[in-house]
Amino acid sequence: MFCTHELKGQKTWRDYGLPDLRSLDRTLRSCALEEVLAGKDITDAIEIVASNLGITDSVGSQIRIASPLGVVLIQRAALRHIVEKRQDARERYVRFALDTLTGPLEIWRVAYDNGSARLAFIGAYETKRQMLVVVNIQAGNMLWNFMQTDAKALNKHRHGELLYKRYQLL
Repeated sequence: MFCTHELKGQKTWRDYGLPDLRSLDRTLRSCALEEVLAGKDITDAIEIVASNLGITDSVGSQIRIASPLGVVLIQRAALRHIVEKRQDARERYVRFALDTLTGPLEIWRVAYDNGSARLAFIGAYETKRQMLVVVNIQAGNMLWNFMQTDAKALNKHRHGELLYKRYQLL
């Protein structure tokens, strides 16, 4: 099975002169959102994510969410990939993911070694956990993944081409 990796040597947040997420000013952070309860299994987790994203139909349904860079497609069939690592219980952070899609701090276009690219939506919150949402450009701007992380680890995902930031630096 072929595995694709992010290209090395892409510009980072430091190259752009952007602030470190660990010391980001409170005025640039979004308010913390309430986590949802974890599902008891993958099927339950998929249902939790789908219902919180607004997907109410059964298998095969999809919705479109407006982001600062246009519409993001969310397909119910692609949600399993997000929640299959049960130790992470990522469904707990679905509200952060939706908020990050619609109002991100930054959006980066990250290049991969096979010539493809993905969008990395960065969400900064007034809480210990921050949010990364990944959108697959080649699949028609489809939600691919989301994960909670701390600010130090999220800094490592701030590379590529900076396409959007919701703030201005002095």
